Amino acid sequence: MKKVFLIIPVALFITGCGTTITRVTPLLTDLSQSSEENTASLNQEIRFPNSEPIVVNGDVCEATQNGEIDWSDNTIRATGMAVLDPNNPNTSQARLMAERAAIVIAQRNLLETVQGVRINSETRVENFMTDYDVIYTRVEGVVKNARQIGSSTYNEDAGTVEVELEMEIHNDQGLSGALASALTTQQIANTQMSSQTRDFLEQYSAIVFNGSQAGLTPSMYPKIYDSNGNLLLDTSEYSQYLNSTGDTAMQFISDINQILSQPAFAQSPLVIDILQVTGQFGSDIILNQQQSDSLGWLKAGLPYLISAGKFLMNVVL
Repeated sequence: MKKVFLIIPVALFITGCGTTITRVTPLLTDLSQSSEENTASLNQEIRFPNSEPIVVNGDVCEATQNGEIDWSDNTIRATGMAVLDPNNPNTSQARLMAERAAIVIAQRNLLETVQGVRINSETRVENFMTDYDVIYTRVEGVVKNARQIGSSTYNEDAGTVEVELEMEIHNDQGLSGALASALTTQQIANTQMSSQTRDFLEQYSAIVFNGSQAGLTPSMYPKIYDSNGNLLLDTSEYSQYLNSTGDTAMQFISDINQILSQPAFAQSPLVIDILQVTGQFGSDIILNQQQSDSLGWLKAGLPYLISAGKFLMNVVL
């Protein structure tokens, strides 16, 4: 039986999936084409299978056709492979040209993978890229600046070169930063901290939303509703805080013990059971009325939790 938790813990613990997704494709066009042409081309080619995230060694990863979304490690990865020109007598030059081609292919695969990332329970990144040219340009720029993981891999027997690229999901220089202008951001007033928020900060190390029966799906900005459909919290309104590096990025992980066993969790977390999930992708949360009433302070108190390093969402599958 699946166990699903949504956690707001005290610190960020990042672990990797340890899974490599390899994609071999023909040499693709340069990413510098116009956003309109690229969007039309990619939308025709991309398919997003309705598969559940996979769990590898306690971490939540999602394999796509062209790469991997690592919700635990807050990264998106893709590989590219190119064949050396057998007719080029200069081996060093042939290898260098193949490596450059592999990087372009990896960038294309990464861009396609990014388009499949769920922003919330109704929207993928591809929707924003289609609707906003500026978003396409910014996402493309983040992909072009993706960092290479390790050295290029040269297979002498096969005559190929392979590279792996990765970019962050929640980071000012990552995907969330590229999407920021399209998100509805609420300006948080300088209000006095409520007594409920202060009590939580003093008593608890985390809020744990237990969704063991709910089947919650990872997304960048999940929403929380009460049982009557009233929106309690839209985390995208706080995207400017979640974009920051350090302890306030979203993270999804499949083993609650990986978090609760850390020294920072000396105090007991507050456990809230999820009633059910909602939305097209099943990535938004519904709480019962009693739970909703007990968390009435959360929206106003969220900035303080973030400032205290106590805001980090985790899904445990």
